[in-house]
Amino acid sequence: MKTIDLSTLLTTLGKNLHTIRNARKETLQAVASDIGITHPVISKIENGRYKNLQINLLVKLCNHYNISLQQAFSLEVANIFQLTQHNKDGNQKLIGQEVSSGYDLYIQQLNSENKFLKEQLNQLIDKIGTGK
Repeated sequence: MKTIDLSTLLTTLGKNLHTIRNARKETLQAVASDIGITHPVISKIENGRYKNLQINLLVKLCNHYNISLQQAFSLEVANIFQLTQHNKDGNQKLIGQEVSSGYDLYIQQLNSENKFLKEQLNQLIDKIGTGK
């Protein structure tokens, strides 16, 4: 069984929440006010630096964004795109700008994954080259 790294998990969670908040064009202050905390706490969560994240706060964030815990921890690009295409009331957005911002998120994610894979490949090449 694979060991769960808390730092990586918090970073992934933070990136996912940050992506959704930005796609919905919500401010840190608005989200914080809605769930009853301060905006610096939201910022720390989104940056993966809030090590004392409790489940009740995470549930409040998930409810605010209308996502499941599973989605918060492991959103795939397609899910992020789908979540960003709905208003708070659940109605689908059909405005070109929102759709294009969803594609922008998708492209950013693909570029990020491409960069990561290139780095991993270069590390493997370096290990083979040095015989380690």
